[in-house]
Amino acid sequence: MINKCMTKHKHHIIPKHMGGSDDPSNIIEISIEEHAEIHRLLYEEHGRWQDKLAWMGLSKLIPSAEIKYQAIKEFMSGPGNPMRGKPANNRGIKRPGIGGRKKGTKWSSQERINHENARNKDGYYDYLKTEERASRYRGENNPMYGKQGANTNRKVYNNGSEERYFTEGHQEQGFILGRIKNSRNGIKKGLLWFNNGLINRQFREGQQPEGFKHGRLSNKH
Repeated sequence: MINKCMTKHKHHIIPKHMGGSDDPSNIIEISIEEHAEIHRLLYEEHGRWQDKLAWMGLSKLIPSAEIKYQAIKEFMSGPGNPMRGKPANNRGIKRPGIGGRKKGTKWSSQERINHENARNKDGYYDYLKTEERASRYRGENNPMYGKQGANTNRKVYNNGSEERYFTEGHQEQGFILGRIKNSRNGIKKGLLWFNNGLINRQFREGQQPEGFKHGRLSNKH
């Protein structure tokens, strides 16, 4: 039974990402905990990323910034990506000095000069400047039009073993401003990937929190 003093959420019985509407008959009021549990069950049954993020966000298993990042990532990897299924604009165009070159081949000083001169010639990048191409990403045609990035107004902090974004003044205890130094003998050396079934994190061997095991989660569901 729902406690009337609890904060209530409106939940779509048939989620909007599954074709549900905003009709009052499709909306119920439930607690945050119930809301999270429903999306967990929906995710386990249908495997949709929208339910996964809703469940993990409502359960506070991941921060809001990561939810935004994952949502954008999933959107751009699906049919929402305006370039999905389309060939690249420069497909079939070989840039001077690159076509057929084996990986690891070093350029001579003269080859670098020749390549730079070719790139600086008038018209080299004209295929990128067509009005047709520009119009696909101008104004409201751009999928990010009017939206903020997941980490807008946030800065990178680290606790010596991992880096995360926080709003200034709201970083978790133990995190300091700046990235981890990554040098040959730097602090990142020796870090391994672990996961708890929900998120990936890097830790030193033996320092991973309870519930984390070796390896990274696959992006494929």
